[in-house]
Amino acid sequence: MLDQYVSGSTDRLSPEAPVPVVKIDSQFSVLGGAANVANNLAALGANVSLLGVVGRDDNARIVNELLEAKGIANQLLDEDIFTTVKTRVISRNQQMVRVDREEVFSDEDAFVNHLSGVLSFFQGSAIIVSDYAKGVCSPGAMKVILTWATNNDVKVLIDPKGTDWSKYEGAFLIKPNVKELEELFNTSIENTNSEIAQFGKEIRSRYNIEHVLITRSEEGMTHIHDEILHVKSRKVDIYDLSGAGDTVIAVLVFLIQQGEDISIAINKANQAGSYVITKPNTYAISNTELNSLN
Repeated sequence: MLDQYVSGSTDRLSPEAPVPVVKIDSQFSVLGGAANVANNLAALGANVSLLGVVGRDDNARIVNELLEAKGIANQLLDEDIFTTVKTRVISRNQQMVRVDREEVFSDEDAFVNHLSGVLSFFQGSAIIVSDYAKGVCSPGAMKVILTWATNNDVKVLIDPKGTDWSKYEGAFLIKPNVKELEELFNTSIENTNSEIAQFGKEIRSRYNIEHVLITRSEEGMTHIHDEILHVKSRKVDIYDLSGAGDTVIAVLVFLIQQGEDISIAINKANQAGSYVITKPNTYAISNTELNSLN
């Protein structure tokens, strides 16, 4: 995905409709979605490859240029679709509207063939699947990833979407938020320690996933494994919530792959998520910033 920002001043309403007129002062683009996860990993100093689908358009060209500038290995498949773009209009440090252009990718065979080719020479030690329900993380693609990872002793960590979690079965870790739990179980969930732990245990058992990490907004996170760990979030002044979940899973994987104990990695990832929401726009945390958190 590409995150676009259009910023300007507002001092009058439109004569055409009761909406503010934004006079554009600046605009820029940053990596979004799974590309933001890759960007966070690169900023932390990891070697990272990005696999996904983009269109054959100007926005794909911008994505490719940003990946090259960040030193991220580009394994993207280009197809005849629109590159997913989220355009945020900002005035007076407030997001006024977001306009999305996206298209669900439906050629599962094409992506699975591309994925299989990339995995044939992949030498990394972990795979993050950022599922945005855009068609790329299909059951067929997930089967290829999880089978290959099992055979090659590679951890797979999932940021899930939708209600078909059977495709994630056997993953090392899954990181849903409360809204995603409600969608999965088709019920309203109270954000209490006991109820969150109950649903987390059910996910772990149902889908044979070793670790379940549930992000709970202002209530922090809950990690369900052999024991239950509740991690409180810090109270911070929120500037922009976009991309915080991407930072959490990137930091978590980075620290686990550095040999850090998972409970310590979760605490650090929680701190990192609280840190990036104090920054404007989609923000990638650096290793220096991460080390300064305590």
